[in-house]
Amino acid sequence: MPMATLEDVARFLGLSKRAVRNRVSALGETLDAYLSRGTRNRLIFQGEAVAILRRLEELRESEGLPIQEAAERLKWELSYTEQPPGVYIMLQSNVEADVLKEVIQEICDERDMWRNYAKMLQSVLPSSLKWLTKISPSGPADPRLN
Repeated sequence: MPMATLEDVARFLGLSKRAVRNRVSALGETLDAYLSRGTRNRLIFQGEAVAILRRLEELRESEGLPIQEAAERLKWELSYTEQPPGVYIMLQSNVEADVLKEVIQEICDERDMWRNYAKMLQSVLPSSLKWLTKISPSGPADPRLN
């Protein structure tokens, strides 16, 4: 079962750790079955808890609801009796594909930025440190990969 720390969830949702704690508090017992404590009493989230928190953020952002109101709405959604228990996040396949393409493009752009930064740093290395370029991480056209 996938597990995540408070830091992981905050990073995934684009929130601060404090903001995640506020949302966990607003959801109350709804998340209890999906939370545990790890070493040094760290809060550990099962995948379902992350999905619930993500749905809470979707409600907040799409409908402009305050945290507590979005939490109440989400509790109602989760208790709706005509569907089996669990969390369902429905996305149209074209929306999901567009989101994935956007995320991949952002990752590629960030990778390229760091690669250019590393190349710039390599170009200003003094000759006594040029050996560092030989131990740098490989790139797609690196002959060390072939």
